[in-house]
Amino acid sequence: MSTAIKVDRVTKTFISQTHGLKKIKALDDISLEVYRGEILGVLGPNGAGKTTFLNILSTLLLPDSGTIEILGLRAVPQNYYALRSLLNMSSGYPNYPWSLTVEENLRFYGRLYGLSSKELTNRIKKLIELFELGDFARRRFEELSSGTKQRLSLAKAMLNNPKIIFLDEPTVGLDPDVAVKTREVIMRIFNDSKVTILLTTHNMKEAELMCQRIAFIKQGRLLRLGTPGDLKYMQGKKDLEEVFIELSHESKSIPNIHLSESTVKAQQLEKSDMSPGENPAWAVSQENPFQIFTGWLKRCYAFSYRNFLFAIRNAFAFAELVFWPVVSLLSIGLLGSYLELQEKALAFVLTGAIAGGVLQVAQLDVAYSLLYEIWSKSMKHTLLTPVGVSEHLFGSWLIGILRGSAIFALLGLSAIYLFGFQFPSLGVTVIFLSGIFGSALLLGMLVSVLILMFGQKAEITAWMFAYLFMLLCGIYYPVATLPKFFYYSAQLVPITYFLEYFRQSFGFLPTFDHLLVKGFGLIFVYLLLGMLVMRWAFTQARRKGIIVRLSE
Repeated sequence: MSTAIKVDRVTKTFISQTHGLKKIKALDDISLEVYRGEILGVLGPNGAGKTTFLNILSTLLLPDSGTIEILGLRAVPQNYYALRSLLNMSSGYPNYPWSLTVEENLRFYGRLYGLSSKELTNRIKKLIELFELGDFARRRFEELSSGTKQRLSLAKAMLNNPKIIFLDEPTVGLDPDVAVKTREVIMRIFNDSKVTILLTTHNMKEAELMCQRIAFIKQGRLLRLGTPGDLKYMQGKKDLEEVFIELSHESKSIPNIHLSESTVKAQQLEKSDMSPGENPAWAVSQENPFQIFTGWLKRCYAFSYRNFLFAIRNAFAFAELVFWPVVSLLSIGLLGSYLELQEKALAFVLTGAIAGGVLQVAQLDVAYSLLYEIWSKSMKHTLLTPVGVSEHLFGSWLIGILRGSAIFALLGLSAIYLFGFQFPSLGVTVIFLSGIFGSALLLGMLVSVLILMFGQKAEITAWMFAYLFMLLCGIYYPVATLPKFFYYSAQLVPITYFLEYFRQSFGFLPTFDHLLVKGFGLIFVYLLLGMLVMRWAFTQARRKGIIVRLSE
């Protein structure tokens, strides 16, 4: 028998935050095999652990114990890149970036899978035709009906020509005629390809029509595994709905029932031309460095373009980002004029106002990499792709640099025109701006880590830490005037050194030496540490189920 997925004694426990930190066992010592080229139904009452099971198999969740092997590779974090290129998921009540159109959503996820522009364009065209999305291709996700959203979800699930698809209640909430069409499309895909499908559903007729075998789960335990006919025979029932009702009230598990050897062989000969020893995941894991790098660039570009579209389509958010830096600059400048500050002193505080505004805007774009996912509840679909930690950050940082540069130009021109501010040489200005953008990347990373650890409630830290940085780095006053504790803390903040470097041009003596070495050195060290912490935070988020919760 050729096995697509092998699950051995997998257990998953969650800590309930609403029941006195009570432990809830979502999966309890589950073992089974899924054969290549079959549709396996995963049935059970609400709360049985079906979705948890699919989330673990799709790498969104980490099990507490047990082992999983998918297409010949162990499902462990170091193999996730190779595995995710071969997996995909479609779920009921799907959520995707709401400001993007149908075509833009498909293009975004296609880039995350590393597809070339030509290949992606051709594939999107075919999928839009297959799922009858032509009339909605340029309509935003938030404007779609439930049925159209579901068809988009299925189209997204086919983007990377997956070997395994997880379908989590694909017809839930759909009108009967739409549900019938959806099942027909799924079966057409199944019959025309070599894909293996794991399906959860509460529609017993759907399960009986579509599934070769059914795994019945209750309270995290596998109660039955066999063909629909086998299960009906064993329970002495005429239809699967009666079996479901009876098993829902049963707690005892019995030995698994398997497809007969001859049935499995017939299916494989009919549906698959892969030999049992063939390992599609191995081919992905053997990509050369150039392929890996170009794939990384495509994923970075996907996040950059997505953030760009969000920015230009949300006029109020952009106005807010512009409003506060401009108000801050005007307030500081007017106050300095009223107090009749000398030109040198006025340049000191205006430098702080400009730096603070650019830092705030640039770091928010980095933090928005995850916040956009939270607001649109689409994080799990993004993290189903072979995307790593760095693509989120650097792709969004690019937009932060662009928007930060625009704010810098606006604030700089305003300071020149209204208050007679004079910039130093171009070289000094570029180095200063580079330090601000480097600090913004670090701030965005910090906010992202907190979001992964604590969920959406950490969103406020996107503003809080920026102002904390400003307090420590001497944004409007010399660092030497800070109390002793804050003075020493300021030396750990990179932007401190860049502010002092820039203000030297106005005649201020620096408090510290080797300003650029210390400033860029801290950015480099914090960036390396931040990447490690981000990787750890993503792993913890998968272990605790935060990624799934943020997508609900």
